[in-house]
Amino acid sequence: MRLRTAAGLGAGGLIVATLAFAQTTNDAVTFPEAYRNDVHYGTVTRGNIREELFASPAALAAAREGRPFPEGTIITMEDHRDGGLHRYVVMEKRAEWGRISRAGQWQFREFAPDKSPNPSEDGSRCAACHQSQAANDFVFTTRQMREPK
Repeated sequence: MRLRTAAGLGAGGLIVATLAFAQTTNDAVTFPEAYRNDVHYGTVTRGNIREELFASPAALAAAREGRPFPEGTIITMEDHRDGGLHRYVVMEKRAEWGRISRAGQWQFREFAPDKSPNPSEDGSRCAACHQSQAANDFVFTTRQMREPK
């Protein structure tokens, strides 16, 4: 799908372009049902929050070798608060998202404990924060991925 700039578009064209953008945001990120088959590479604890992190062996190999994460990489975070599962946050990398993402080629999506998408989160808060990690392909936990378990 190609997005056109607003220059030269009539009002109807601008609406179509806006809808095309909306359809290519984080709705394409689906819950990775088999994420627990990936590698549990780290736990981050901050006060009453515990984050369990999972990624594929290919993603960990790229991190260890100092390469960008491969196309299709999915990083899944279980967010536990006060001893219970609060939510999941999933980040996924696809080349075509480089045109629309504020965090490289990554899109982010939040899921409830029952694995249903959180419609009130569009991933923009995640993307804004992850911009600070551009040198690490927009991933905060690259260092943990590099450390052998």
